[in-house]
Order: sequence, then structure tokens, then C-alpha cells
Amino acid sequence: MAIKKETGEFEEDFAPKTTKRKITKKMMINAGIVILLAGLGIAGYFIYDGMIYYQTDNAKVDTTIYQLTANASGKLIEVNVSQGQEVKAGEDLARVYNGPRIYSPINGMVIDVKMQNGDYATPADVVVVVAEASDMYITANVEETDILKIHKGQSVSVSLDAYGKSFAGVVDDVHTITSTKLSGAGTSFTTSGSYTKVTQLIPVKIKLLDSVDLANIIGTNASVKIRIR
Repeated sequence: MAIKKETGEFEEDFAPKTTKRKITKKMMINAGIVILLAGLGIAGYFIYDGMIYYQTDNAKVDTTIYQLTANASGKLIEVNVSQGQEVKAGEDLARVYNGPRIYSPINGMVIDVKMQNGDYATPADVVVVVAEASDMYITANVEETDILKIHKGQSVSVSLDAYGKSFAGVVDDVHTITSTKLSGAGTSFTTSGSYTKVTQLIPVKIKLLDSVDLANIIGTNASVKIRIR
């Protein structure tokens, strides 16, 4: 009997005190208030962030690209460049037999060589593609409902997927025409004559302030966060 009594006292003395606590109505109310305040704080942050910044993932590394065609039918007898090669304005890049030479219109970099010596080319065939590597930028497509918030000179944080980190930038130019008009895309009218309203996108040119090599990642994805206030 003595052993049982001592064991009982031991268990009683060392039992966790929390097991004796009861969840009261006041405790539940306090917990609810804490959760509500946390939710309001998070919501307030996103509202504030949305008022100060415009953000979009619809952005890419961009530059001016020239697709150089043969301009005549015939066999290519000279292709003088390779991918990644830097070229000067006016430099001969290729030539069709008894046809005009194909030259670079700019100081740039060859980003693609589509045809080789001996290939038969037509005026429609692209032979060499040259990019203006000295003028790399980010093109962000901004919805028409937000475009009036965007102005030249606004600071931008640009996240580049290829690098996995962000860089400082600035709005360099805001186009005055939508992407669909620039590309010559069709209207939103269907064959039956009905109209479907589609939110239009306007390109915004962003220049990086940080020194970053973009020449080898043309067309890759970016995300931008533009400070609008």
C-alpha cells in the first residue's frame, strides 16, 4: 500500500500544469483578435504595396534584332560569320552568287546563322540574324488600365530569371501604341461580327542601372516592380 501511495503522490506532483488549464472564452477572444490584427496587417501591406508599386511578370530581356535576308535567289558562296561573333556596321556577312552582298546594318552581334555556304537561298530566306547588343533592355508589357501610372524616370527593381536575382533599373520609354498594333495582330471581332473586349498591353522599355551581361539571354523572362509613387 505504501508503494502505491508514493507512486500516486509522484504522479500528482510531476503532472504537467498545462493539463489543468481550461480554454476560456476570454482566451478564445484574445486569440481571435490577434489573428484578425495579423490578417489586417498583411492586407494593409499588400494594399500599401499596390499603391506604391506596379508589378508584372510579363517582361523579357529585349533588344533590336535584324533578320537579314538574301534579297536574291541563288547559291550562297560566302557566309563569313558564326554565332556569337561581333560585327561592324557595313561588314559583309554573306553573299549570293551573282547577287547582292548581305551586310550588317549596325554594330552588333550575330545571334543566329540560319544558312551555310552552298545552301540555295531565296529573297524570303533569312540568312543571318544580328542583335544590337550595345543597347540591351527589358520590355515590360503593362495593362492599359495601369499605363497612365507609368512614366519615364521611375525607378524599377528587375528580377531576371536567368540570374535568379534582382537588379536596379529605370523606366526609359513608354510606348504610345499597344503590342497588338505594333505586331499587326488582328482585331477582337469574330466571324459572326461580335466583339470580345480584350485588355490591351503597352510595351514599357526599362534600362538596367547595374552592369549586367544581357547579350546571351535575349528573350528570357523577367519580373519588374516599378515605383509609381
